[in-house]
Amino acid sequence: MTEQNNGQEQGGRRLSKAEAARKESFIKLSAELEKQGYRRENLTVSAVKANLLGIVAGIIPGVPFAVVYLIVTHGVIAEVHQIWYMLFLPVFLASVVIHELLHGIGWSIYAEGHFKSIAFGVIWQMLTPYCTCKVPLRKGHYITGLLLPAVILGIIPCILACIFGSIELLFFGGLMLICAGGDLLIFVLILRTKLNGDVLFLDHPTDIGLVAFFRENK
Repeated sequence: MTEQNNGQEQGGRRLSKAEAARKESFIKLSAELEKQGYRRENLTVSAVKANLLGIVAGIIPGVPFAVVYLIVTHGVIAEVHQIWYMLFLPVFLASVVIHELLHGIGWSIYAEGHFKSIAFGVIWQMLTPYCTCKVPLRKGHYITGLLLPAVILGIIPCILACIFGSIELLFFGGLMLICAGGDLLIFVLILRTKLNGDVLFLDHPTDIGLVAFFRENK
């Protein structure tokens, strides 16, 4: 990736003032960490790859819950309540906001400056809301905030769906896992990255994914 200061992302999308400011801060922080002996490894993916593989990454964890649901209900799919059709859109839109808020809550627990280090916004060209942490985090701390929406909005409703035989909860949980597919894809990238020593993870300011900074322990 080529980091430029012209307010443009490499894909040509014009950055907002907040994004441009975070990019400048990211460049300075990266330089400071590299002076401290950290080396850098990008863990970013293209938008096309994130969309395609993200959907797959979101579907895979939902499949076992669907199987368990069918076993528990003896293959009988419950009838959808009529009120579900009226509530679906507002619940879904609210869940998109809550998804990003959960990222922020998870990361703010560990971030220096707590919620002051968290930024929210919307990429209007793609109608995509986002949450980002502006300071580096340890691996476990980063993963906590990364997976919190998938667990609370996806896995827990799927578990409850299997317990109560609710097709609405199963559908909602499965949809939320698909919405968290990009997060799950990044989680896989982190797990596949074998970095030893002192490792920090920092959200990339413009691309999908993050950057790992690592150095050997003295």
